[in-house]
Amino acid sequence: MRKILLTTTALVALGGISAATALDISGFQRMEYASWDDTGSDEVDGANDTTMTDYNRVVFSHSVTGDNGLTASGYYRINNWAEAYQDISLSGDFGTVSVGNYTTAGGFMYNSHLYNGTFRATNAQTFSGVSTSANAASADGGDNSINYTMPSIGGLDAMFTQTDGGSTLSDDVTEVGVAYSGTAGAMGFRVHAISSTQDDTTGTAEDQGDDTEFGFNLTSGDIEFRYTSVSEETNDTLGVASADISTNEYSVTYKVDADLTVGMIVLSSKDKLDATAAPKLDQTAFAANYFIMPGLRVQASYVDYDYTESTTDNSGSQTNVALRIDF
Repeated sequence: MRKILLTTTALVALGGISAATALDISGFQRMEYASWDDTGSDEVDGANDTTMTDYNRVVFSHSVTGDNGLTASGYYRINNWAEAYQDISLSGDFGTVSVGNYTTAGGFMYNSHLYNGTFRATNAQTFSGVSTSANAASADGGDNSINYTMPSIGGLDAMFTQTDGGSTLSDDVTEVGVAYSGTAGAMGFRVHAISSTQDDTTGTAEDQGDDTEFGFNLTSGDIEFRYTSVSEETNDTLGVASADISTNEYSVTYKVDADLTVGMIVLSSKDKLDATAAPKLDQTAFAANYFIMPGLRVQASYVDYDYTESTTDNSGSQTNVALRIDF
């Protein structure tokens, strides 16, 4: 992490700001190579089931603390110089109130290893009617919202998010997340639940989203087990569901040493209400995260999957190798 100190002279030039703070600049660069083989593609002459991609992130953050004990923080993140997340927060004994599109209940309290970037366990295929990331967040990275995070009380944490998409009702999202962490003997645990409701757009269309996520973690020494279950419902104004995508994710990770973490992730997803197309995805990933030295890591994974939907039957595998440098 690189820190740029703002001097008193510079602050005066910028308008006489009284509290000198430091601006933190951090982020990472990642280059990734992927190769896959699947039954859903025609292997014609010249076909190349490989790709090399890049991903870049820059984060600017700073904070000021007043004599009254309140802390104000600013956060701004740019992904690939195109996608931006921002946040202004005020913290104290009451907890934290944030305004922006970064801090959201679903985006902060989720449980999925496929979603959190611990491993680069991805694939290049597109699967309709199922979910490939067990995550109940509807407001994550969406419209600006107000978020309240309560102070942690005896291992209990909670967050509440409300977005306002203006005249676009589908962007009005309410999210609530609750988690409880503790220990039982030598084992650590965490249980959590997230509820996310997204308004419909016209009052008649079947596009109101009601998502729920719950799960638990168990940690013993260097071994961790996670289970996450997500239900993503699409409902009409009468509350009748027209789609219900059920996703379950199981994972076990092992910290071999300070530099190497390995894991296995098993995912199963299907739409329980779609008896016609009957989309279903089963996926298993074997992955590793290895620090060559502080700030430089290699992320590798092998993903095997089987997807069916109507007349589509696509099974295959993908290998990913990524080099990431943090700053």
